[in-house]
Amino acid sequence: MQFPTRIDVDSNGYILNKTSLNKIDGAYQGLLSQVVEILKRCAGTKLHSVYIYGSVGRGEAVLGTSDIDLSVILTSPFSPQEMAHLEEETKMFIHDNLIVPKVDYDIGVTADVFKENSQYYWGFWLRHVCTCIYGEDLSVHFPKMKPNVHICKALNGNLIDTLTSYRDAILENEADHATLLSILKRIVRGAYCYVAERDKSWSTNIQENLIILQYYFPREEYFKEIEYVFVQQKVPTLDEVLNYIDYFIIWFNENAIVGK
Repeated sequence: MQFPTRIDVDSNGYILNKTSLNKIDGAYQGLLSQVVEILKRCAGTKLHSVYIYGSVGRGEAVLGTSDIDLSVILTSPFSPQEMAHLEEETKMFIHDNLIVPKVDYDIGVTADVFKENSQYYWGFWLRHVCTCIYGEDLSVHFPKMKPNVHICKALNGNLIDTLTSYRDAILENEADHATLLSILKRIVRGAYCYVAERDKSWSTNIQENLIILQYYFPREEYFKEIEYVFVQQKVPTLDEVLNYIDYFIIWFNENAIVGK
């Protein structure tokens, strides 16, 4: 692999949006229509637009395994009753469609999308990560972007708090294999995000992320260990994941949060 890798950017260095209506597998077309109808019933006139992201939007979904990931933009927030209605209807939808394990909603309101400081969060998210499947496409109001630390900080939020909450959750309840792998992916993606600008890339592939991280942090043994987990499909223990969390809370504070 040549460095900087320039993975998933165009010839001018702008981040590519890997989702597209044309990439959505036919098996999901009807399912998405059903979910949009659920949102219309639950949100009514509040529903502004709906966007697909994740494996379904990238055409990489596996029936029976992949979740449906949607960003939902409302004109005003859901009431508790409307949110409960959405959760109940979604639960029924999943019960009737066993090939969809879960439907995730990332919900925002139009006022937040157009706040002055939201370009690197909502602007980036809608322009470079999602594809509109219903309503007015708000992504057209935002410019194309190149990898930069501002996007990283907006997307990661307070990563140390997130890792701390993971640690508390593991200590309170034993986490299953999928949850432990999700935590490791969160660590890897958070770390990669902070070297993406130097690497002039925007990879969403965990193994690519780990190769890139080992190039920029050649003495960091834990990235090699985590790569082994994913390459060998090894099941990490609770103690191993807790050790990674504790280590990377300090690591992010020293290497990432300060924007190095």
